[in-house]
Amino acid sequence: MEHCRAILVRKSRWSESSLIITWLTDRFGTLRTSARGALRPGSTLAGKLDLFHCAEITIAMSRTSSLHSLREVTVESSFRACGSPYASLALASYFAELSAAVAPPMQASHELHDLLGRALDHIAAKPPSRRAFDHFEAETARLLGVFDPSGATPPHVALAQLCGNLPRSRTGALKALEL
Repeated sequence: MEHCRAILVRKSRWSESSLIITWLTDRFGTLRTSARGALRPGSTLAGKLDLFHCAEITIAMSRTSSLHSLREVTVESSFRACGSPYASLALASYFAELSAAVAPPMQASHELHDLLGRALDHIAAKPPSRRAFDHFEAETARLLGVFDPSGATPPHVALAQLCGNLPRSRTGALKALEL
C-alpha cells in the first residue's frame, strides 16, 4: 500500500457502482484509481470523492496496469467557491485539467500539487479574477521550465507547445471571468 497527498481532478463512472478517479498527487504525479463500490449505499468512500477535494489517499499499486486501486480517502479540505460559483468552478476546472495534463504520470510532482492546492484555496477565499488565471499559467510554465521572462512567448503558448493543446476548459474559464 502507498500513501500520498492528492487532489481529485476528474471522475467518471466505471460501472453501476464504481468510479474511475484521476488525482494530481505529490508523489506520483497524475494517477488514476478505481474506486470499486464507491456509489453503493453505505460505502466508506461516500462523500469523499468530490471534485477538487484535497485528501490523503491510500492506494494499492497495480503491477500490470496504469489503473490502481483506491483503498482509503481522508479528506483534508473541500473546495467551496467564493463569489461567482460558475466562474470559480470554471477556473478550478481549468487549473485542475491543466495540472493533470502537464504532470508526468508516476513521477513526483510536489510543486504542481502545491500550486494547484494554493490556487484552489485562493479561488475559495477570493472571487475569481483574470489576475489569478494569468498567475496560475505563468507559475505552471515556470515550474515546468518553459516560462519566458522576456514575455516574447506568453505562458499559455509555451504550455500549449509543451503539452500539445491546452484543455478546452480554458476557453470556458476565460468567458466565465468576463461575465
